Amino acid sequence: MRLDFAWSDDGVYHQYCLRCHAEAVQRTYDDEGRTFYQCAACGQTAERSIVLDPAITWWVAPDGEYWHESSGVFLRNPSGQFLFYERTIFPFALTVPSGHVDTGEQPAASAAREVKEEVGIALTGLTLIGTDDVLGDSCRRGADAHRWHAFLAPVVDLTVEVAEEGRRPLWLTLDEAAARDLTVPVRHAISLYRHQLQQTAR
Repeated sequence: MRLDFAWSDDGVYHQYCLRCHAEAVQRTYDDEGRTFYQCAACGQTAERSIVLDPAITWWVAPDGEYWHESSGVFLRNPSGQFLFYERTIFPFALTVPSGHVDTGEQPAASAAREVKEEVGIALTGLTLIGTDDVLGDSCRRGADAHRWHAFLAPVVDLTVEVAEEGRRPLWLTLDEAAARDLTVPVRHAISLYRHQLQQTAR
């Protein structure tokens, strides 16, 4: 996503329509409880909008590409399976606990926070597996490019309750997950870091 319209970087939250760029977007839901965004100006409904939020880490590259920074955590149980769940916010695919890095926040702190917020697990250990710039990683806030930090963490308590951004948690091997519809950065991380993810987490 290139920001090729008159957007504002004034330190205030802005939310623009993906199509007409008006600041007239309201959140709505479909019959399955998934989030969409409806514009009062053009009447269009989209899976996402363009959000410029000073609370999260973002930047615009010299070519105009809009970037975000995110962290994701592969939670590995003693059987070598990983926690995935369906997203109810775009992109509508299987993911691991993940989210945007807050302004001034370290990626590891972001990762631990997202796990606690999204699946209610307090981590006791966390290992950085890799950091990559992932093009084609489209999010509900309008970016198509993310600097994505992949972490691995061991879990023993398998009791999971997914928060509002997801549903239907399941434990899968990496091979089982790869056969399903995954978000772009999760598939990217599995492809690049399969060996590291299958090692015993520290």
